Amino acid sequence: MYRKIFKFAVTTLTILTVNLLVTIITNYLISYKTHYKPITFTIIAMGIICLIFYPLFTKLEDWINVVSAKIVKAGKSVGGKYLGLFIMYFVWLYYYIFLPKCGIK
Repeated sequence: MYRKIFKFAVTTLTILTVNLLVTIITNYLISYKTHYKPITFTIIAMGIICLIFYPLFTKLEDWINVVSAKIVKAGKSVGGKYLGLFIMYFVWLYYYIFLPKCGIK
């Protein structure tokens, strides 16, 4: 049971992290949209996103697994492994919800 909950938490955090990074890079690329023809800009943007996110996405779940395991391990001493997992999950969700409000768009 715990393994399924942990996998769900890591998967959702991975999806949210990739979405946040795609949004940041897309907004940066859009600032150069006026310098190129629409088709050229689209091809360049698609290439950049694939070059950046293919290796990142393959490694991101491993990184989040390591970080999550450390946070849950630290949370075990507070109230057990389930409570540590839920605290970690909701802290990360809070971070993702309020990060765009802190100036990163």
